[in-house]
Amino acid sequence: MSSHNDDTLLLQDAYELLGIEIDATEAQIRTAYRKKSLQLHPDKVKDVPPDVAADRFHRLTLAYEELMNPTKRASLAESLQREREKRARRAAFDDRRRAMAADLEQREEQDRRARMEREQKQREREQRIVALREEGRALRIEKHERLLKEWQTRSLQSRQTASSQTPVNQDDGLPAWMPNDTTVLIRFPTEQVLDMFGSEEIPETVLPSPLAEALAEAYGSVTSLQPKQSQKKRREVTVLTTFSHGVYAWRAVNEGAELRCTHPLLQDCWISWVDEAGKARADPPPRVAAWIQQGVTADKAPIQATVPHDRAPDFDYDYEARTLERIRAAAIATSA
Repeated sequence: MSSHNDDTLLLQDAYELLGIEIDATEAQIRTAYRKKSLQLHPDKVKDVPPDVAADRFHRLTLAYEELMNPTKRASLAESLQREREKRARRAAFDDRRRAMAADLEQREEQDRRARMEREQKQREREQRIVALREEGRALRIEKHERLLKEWQTRSLQSRQTASSQTPVNQDDGLPAWMPNDTTVLIRFPTEQVLDMFGSEEIPETVLPSPLAEALAEAYGSVTSLQPKQSQKKRREVTVLTTFSHGVYAWRAVNEGAELRCTHPLLQDCWISWVDEAGKARADPPPRVAAWIQQGVTADKAPIQATVPHDRAPDFDYDYEARTLERIRAAAIATSA
């Protein structure tokens, strides 16, 4: 049985035992005590053991006596009010904590969705890049095929024109061809060494080579190609090229000086006249300058008796097919 001296527990439970609020008046306390005492009096209670009923009634009496003491009632009311405020603060803290947890979960969900959207956009961007790369490769191949066909048509027309020309007398009143007038200077990026020479190293002489074949097919037969070895570590490769005729050199300079060579292999080549020291010069040879003054163009300039380059014994009629195949392979390698 509980001790009757356990007053501290009674003080904490006094209001609850009497079933009243903290701000109850003395009259309300008396009324509540009378009702409870009638309900809990040991003589009235038959459903609990006598010692339990007596202890409960004793607690009720102590609670009533304590609450009827104004000083103790005020102290107990203050204590209970602090406890209620403490529970309210704890509840508010729990609410804030739950709100923070919910906010954190919401932010994590937003971050997850944003991350998924970024990943999806990245995948879509990569797919677009692949599609654009494939489209660009197809366009490059189509462009090269078109340029090659245009060059083939122009080359055929040039060969037909050359074959129908009659030898022109050298004594035509124009300045004579000088030995250096058939030589030009060609420059192209070092990245094209393999394509131009057929090897990764710059050889001492490059006959035969893809570069020589391309120049012969585009402008006329070539007799000599001499790379400048002292410049092989520069960003450009310089090659002194000698054609079999000055008109061929003129045709090469006419296109290459403006970087508009139509032959696919020569599109990045810059071509100029060369002086006796092997350096580039802008002014054409005297015979070419006289022709220009007369309104003669490089493709219309007469060629003195010579064997057209397309009839030479070693002319390679499969060059166009091999060139197109190299273009396709290069385009595929670039897009990979």
